[in-house]
Amino acid sequence: MAEQLLGAYKKTIKDEDTQVVYKLIFKNALYSLEGYYEQRKDKHYCYLENLTEDEGEAEFFLYLIAKGKVLPIHIKDVAEDYFGKQFSGPERYIQD
Repeated sequence: MAEQLLGAYKKTIKDEDTQVVYKLIFKNALYSLEGYYEQRKDKHYCYLENLTEDEGEAEFFLYLIAKGKVLPIHIKDVAEDYFGKQFSGPERYIQD
C-alpha cells in the first residue's frame, strides 16, 4: 500500500517529430526521468534516478528537454549540466 502511494505520480510527453517519449516519475519522494524512442525502447533508452525533490524544477526540466527535442543519448549530459551534479544511477544507451 505504501509503495502505491509513493509511486503515484507520472507525467509523459511525446514528441511527434522525433518519436521520443519523456517520462517524469515520482517515487520515494524524488523525481526520476526516463527517455526513449517509442518504437525502439529496447535499443535507445535513458533512465536517471533521483534528479530532484522539487516538483516545479522537475517539471520545468521535463518541458525543457521536450521542447529542445533532446535525444535519449544526450539526456544524462543535459541533466548534469542543468542540475550541476553527476548522475551515476542506472543509465544506459545501447547502440545498434
